[in-house]
Amino acid sequence: MKRISLIVLFAALAVLLTVSASAGTLMFQDGGANNFFKNGQSGALVLELKFPEPYNLDNADYLYIRYYIENPDLYAGAGQIEITSSGTCDAQEYNWDLSTMPMEPGWNEWQVDIFEGRETGGMPEFDKINYFRVYFFTDDENLVALDYVGFGGDGEDFSEAATELGEVKREEHVSKDDVKREGTGDVGAISVQAAMELTPVNAVDYDYTFIRLDVEGVEHFNGDGQLELTSKLNPDQQEVHWLASGLDLQDGWNELKLDMYAPDAYDADFNAEAINFFRLYMFTDGPLTLELDYVGFGGENDEFGTALPAYLVIPKELEPAEEPLEEPADEPAEDQPEEPAAEPEPEPEPEPEPEPVEEPAVEEAVFVPTAEEEPETAPNTFDVSFFIALIAVTALLGVTFTRKKA
Repeated sequence: MKRISLIVLFAALAVLLTVSASAGTLMFQDGGANNFFKNGQSGALVLELKFPEPYNLDNADYLYIRYYIENPDLYAGAGQIEITSSGTCDAQEYNWDLSTMPMEPGWNEWQVDIFEGRETGGMPEFDKINYFRVYFFTDDENLVALDYVGFGGDGEDFSEAATELGEVKREEHVSKDDVKREGTGDVGAISVQAAMELTPVNAVDYDYTFIRLDVEGVEHFNGDGQLELTSKLNPDQQEVHWLASGLDLQDGWNELKLDMYAPDAYDADFNAEAINFFRLYMFTDGPLTLELDYVGFGGENDEFGTALPAYLVIPKELEPAEEPLEEPADEPAEDQPEEPAAEPEPEPEPEPEPEPVEEPAVEEAVFVPTAEEEPETAPNTFDVSFFIALIAVTALLGVTFTRKKA
């Protein structure tokens, strides 16, 4: 009888531990209540999370995401959900195409099959997931928000974690040109790019694009990447591109003359009269640095340098130097007699300079939300269930021994 009781107890304990280990876990919550949102008129609306302590998703089957979309009809057909173990995007990553998710105006609750993800930049370590990102490309003014992210088995219920989006204060859109000349890193996608909203280029009369850039660490380039031109102010739409593997890049300065009529891919809706975006990205397995000098357009007989017919990004040497603002001198009022110059006062004896005080290092915010308090993650249900199981085992053992004694 004692042996049967012990077998039953250990079986019950195993069931309890299995249930508790597979119970749903929240990685992030209260995003809606804390207004974790992004709005914009076009391009990618990006929300990302960085976890100081990684999460173990080894035994998980699904991600659970609550995501707000103001107007799904404006989805531009590009976007992803991503998890990584590298602390950044595009390295040790699993991702899912956003277009496969059901989209309704307002809050959407998604159950994402982890095993249907695609690998980018190497396989992630699922017991060390420390980064999450979701981005949504929009064709016009739109807003997205993230409420929670969790993981677990099939049919988990996170309804108690749901919150509502508070009052939205939209960021005012300010038109500008934005050039990122330098990109550096040790893993994932390294890029240089330019989004020229104010000064798009009409290159319809030119057959070639001329690009000058410096590359250091090309031996770490793993062959994946693209050089892109678009007329959509963001990548992957209205685009022509060349594969980075075919550019024959070398360490040092590279001068690329690319035939506009012979790219590796050409979108039919690409508008050569309004080119406003350039990007080169290269995936690396080690230290890699890119520095962009210029992107220009010309004909067969034009030469590299500062005399090309048109530039999307002007050469660095043509950038105007920033001059310090001079404060105007105070002019004496009219009809006022000039005051005699004051006698110079004796200079005070110099005081000993205090020793410099080191400023404390400023830590970057782990989460992107602007809320002052960081959202709390759900407590681990494993410990509570474990102790409940132990109490049950102890009680049943006590009953068994009592019966034997009697």
